[in-house]
Amino acid sequence: MQIAKIVVISLVVFILVTVLVTQVLQDKIFFSLFVGIPSGIVAFAISFVYLYMQKNE
Repeated sequence: MQIAKIVVISLVVFILVTVLVTQVLQDKIFFSLFVGIPSGIVAFAISFVYLYMQKNE
């Protein structure tokens, strides 16, 4: 898999996780985006590293 595909897939994961966490916490926490963005960044990093390691095998 090329590095560009890995970045695009990881960006999609970032967007999905950010939106989902923000929507789930919207009623409970007023600034739910401040929780959603860091969780999206963590998901981006995990998916990027995982896919990059799979590429090298």
